[in-house]
Amino acid sequence: MFIKMSQPKKRAETLMFSRAAVISQRDAKLCLMFRVGNLRNSHMVSAQIRCKLIKSRQTPEGEFLPLDQCELDVGFGTGADQLFLVSPLTICHEINSDSPFFCLSQRSLRSEQFEIVVILEGIVETTGMTCQARTSYTEDEVLWGHRFLPVMSLEDGFFRVDYSQFHATFEVPTPPYSVKEQEESLSQASLLNSPSEKKSRREQVCPLDCADVTGEKNKLPAKLQKISSRKEGLPPRALRMSSCNTQKNFSTGDLLEIEEISPMSDGEDSDHRMQLKGLKINAKALTQSTSNLELQKDFPGMGTLEVKLEDNFPAKL
Repeated sequence: MFIKMSQPKKRAETLMFSRAAVISQRDAKLCLMFRVGNLRNSHMVSAQIRCKLIKSRQTPEGEFLPLDQCELDVGFGTGADQLFLVSPLTICHEINSDSPFFCLSQRSLRSEQFEIVVILEGIVETTGMTCQARTSYTEDEVLWGHRFLPVMSLEDGFFRVDYSQFHATFEVPTPPYSVKEQEESLSQASLLNSPSEKKSRREQVCPLDCADVTGEKNKLPAKLQKISSRKEGLPPRALRMSSCNTQKNFSTGDLLEIEEISPMSDGEDSDHRMQLKGLKINAKALTQSTSNLELQKDFPGMGTLEVKLEDNFPAKL
């Protein structure tokens, strides 16, 4: 008698929906959200929620479909559509490539015409009868860049629900672009940054491949290292004699004979000894190979020898 006399419509009136839906970011994803609550202490058994988007559209073939219905995913694949309605819950629809709102932006929302129908079904715990509650949101009732105020607070070890703030929202920073525009901008940015990344990698590898100038000096033969180290201690006259033309090329044997010019000790005696040994070298012998190189006993003039040595010394000396 009680089950037959009871009216499930009265129970549906105690199921509360928010007056507006909001669009904002949650977990770095753009989502469409609305709130639902239960005003009675009795639970709704097997509560399930569904969303339908009603919007007119035209097919690519030119067919016009008035009031076309499209399903909005509110967690059907993950089981989030099955509600345990003991406290107010925020239902979330993630806007992705599979969503009808994939191309929806803050600007295009003003010119769109659609309606979102929300259907909440469940079994009344006391009577066991099926109850259904419905609401809808038009494009004017969807707030871009808003979020719901929290209505639950912890007092004396218990959670208290303040239904006076059930419909209240506040603004939050939200990109005004659609998900499609954001993905396109990210893809273009990745394409523009890819050449610079490759360039930076080359710059990181280049110092490893390029040889150090100071390191090349240590790779020279021992006798050539002595020549380069002794050049710093040569007197000004010897430096003038050792200046050379970079276009001349000599073999290693020629450089070994030229080594006799460098002094073996410091001081004035080393300077005279260096000059005497330098007079024994013939300029013509420097252009010959190691096998034909012979020292001549003729002592040319200092001026002539100085000019010839400048023309025939190798680049390193």
